[in-house]
Amino acid sequence: MAVSGDAPNITGKRYEATIPDTLDLADRAKLALNGLGGVLDPERDHLMHFFVRYNTQPPYMYHWAYDYENVPKFAESFPLMRAMCGSDLYLEREHKMMSAMVDWLSPDDGLYYSIYRPDRPWHSLGHQGYEQSPEDFANVGIQGRMLRAMLAWRERDPRPEWDDRIRGIVSGLEKVAIDRGEYAYYPDGGFGTAFSYPRSGWRNIDEPLGEDEGGEGSVVAYHGHQLYGLAWWYEVSGDERAATLARKLARFVMQPRFWGAEPEPLMVAGHEQGHFITHLHARCVGLRGLLRYAVATNDQRAKEFVRFAYEFARTLGIPRLGWYACYGASNHFAYCEGCALGDMVALGIRLSDAGLGDYWDDVDGIARNHLIEGQLTDAALLEHVAEGGPSRPAGTPWRLTNRGFENIDLFPGQEVTENVIERSLGNYAGHSTPTSIPSPWVMQCCTGNGTQGLYYAWESIVRGQDGDAQVNLLLNRASSWLDVDSHLPYEGKVLLTNKTARRVSVRIPSWVDRNAIRCTVNGEDRTQAWIGSYLVVDALKPADLVRLEFPIVEETVTYTALSRMWRSEQKYACHFKGNTLVDISPRDDDRMSYPLYQRDHYKQTKAPLKSVTRFVADKESYLW
Repeated sequence: MAVSGDAPNITGKRYEATIPDTLDLADRAKLALNGLGGVLDPERDHLMHFFVRYNTQPPYMYHWAYDYENVPKFAESFPLMRAMCGSDLYLEREHKMMSAMVDWLSPDDGLYYSIYRPDRPWHSLGHQGYEQSPEDFANVGIQGRMLRAMLAWRERDPRPEWDDRIRGIVSGLEKVAIDRGEYAYYPDGGFGTAFSYPRSGWRNIDEPLGEDEGGEGSVVAYHGHQLYGLAWWYEVSGDERAATLARKLARFVMQPRFWGAEPEPLMVAGHEQGHFITHLHARCVGLRGLLRYAVATNDQRAKEFVRFAYEFARTLGIPRLGWYACYGASNHFAYCEGCALGDMVALGIRLSDAGLGDYWDDVDGIARNHLIEGQLTDAALLEHVAEGGPSRPAGTPWRLTNRGFENIDLFPGQEVTENVIERSLGNYAGHSTPTSIPSPWVMQCCTGNGTQGLYYAWESIVRGQDGDAQVNLLLNRASSWLDVDSHLPYEGKVLLTNKTARRVSVRIPSWVDRNAIRCTVNGEDRTQAWIGSYLVVDALKPADLVRLEFPIVEETVTYTALSRMWRSEQKYACHFKGNTLVDISPRDDDRMSYPLYQRDHYKQTKAPLKSVTRFVADKESYLW
């Protein structure tokens, strides 16, 4: 069943250009490919080293039970990163990883299994309290991630065998679901990892009674990925079986027993509006699946539910910064989890695309700030953290976490220490405060989600169809329709070099004074026409240069967020230029932290220039 043919890469055009040396998400994609491929283990079918620890000498990374469950995230990220930058870095590793994953699809029920093998004795080290044994198991949530991975590969490499594999996993999900007529669910089997189906069959089929069941403390999380994958497949294939199962799962996930934030004000029925009190990423998994289903089937109630929930989630942090508190009811800390960065940018874009609100300022804020700050990009800073950490006792079973040393046995071959920082650069941190990444570490679920968040933001910068182009974010981007050169946040200047568009609609951020905008085409002033928040420029010809200029709004504002400790608040003075955070205080004063927002260069008033090779993929947008 292995993936046939040569490793496919993204094809496209390359050309030289001089652009502002400002945020370019394509550069982040190149670095992401380094981290995605660098942590794969060629000796074990390219399974990932799931954890990376930097706060000790030497830094190290190691396998864990979630390696099988998270390589589908990497498999989806690889083609998206390549569409952004065109790089073939680790292409062969990617292909071999996906070939192995396809081999783990069962010929009997179509499901994707975590396989026990002697060289992987950490097979079932997932959640404590779960039955551990060598039996293979299929995590039901990860079936949705595998669906998404195969759909992304199908977009890049459209071969008929992808459809057969996808139909197989849909049939498997249908078979193991517990169908109650109006709704369907997956039980937490108490085996291996949370909500996992043993190859021999469910140990029990008890219906979850509340949200905080399972290893993640979230029932919704273990139904959202299937919803997303099933809805995506329905969109591209019209498979009514997938739509029916998605509808039943959506009815289950939206039940009041799983929602509500207590206490709430009188007359606020939070359980009907998607309010919640637990792990943000876990909720976002369910919300993203619900939204994908709602748009695919035009389910108005589900659309409304997700919009309400997103609005509530925005109150859990600093939206302009893209920092959102992710915590569980039993935890004693509040951090922004790397996984949630990709989730929140995706929800903001998808809700805006669906006409359920205009959340582009939210997307702009997270893309310019915490989405990119959560990616580990500075090797020198990581070396500095490692040098300040303790020496890890050689040959011992201890591992160093952000809570200190823990006595956890590591099997032979489970960890590596060679070139860890170099190999993992581009990964996403497991958590962060508004100013730092304390005791920096990686769990690769965050790398999968965070890198996809880069793609979501990049893809949405500019879109085009039939001579019309729409610019949603004022960030650098090359495309077949036009190129965007953004001088923000140094100065209020954006240049659009037209290629094929006859009309361009440019969304102007809310902080910009519309009365102060100057718009020229080839140096001549244009009368401004507006549709909502979009400035419309028409009658364009190839090679026309559209120039937008406006004053930068610079301000220092105070926002309150949860600090590291549970229910402890911290006020932060945030200095912004537009939506870009330039400075923040107070900062964490911790020798073991990776500092964020080292942005003094943004205080200058003229953007430096750089020469680059730009890449435009032949297929610029995947159906993410």
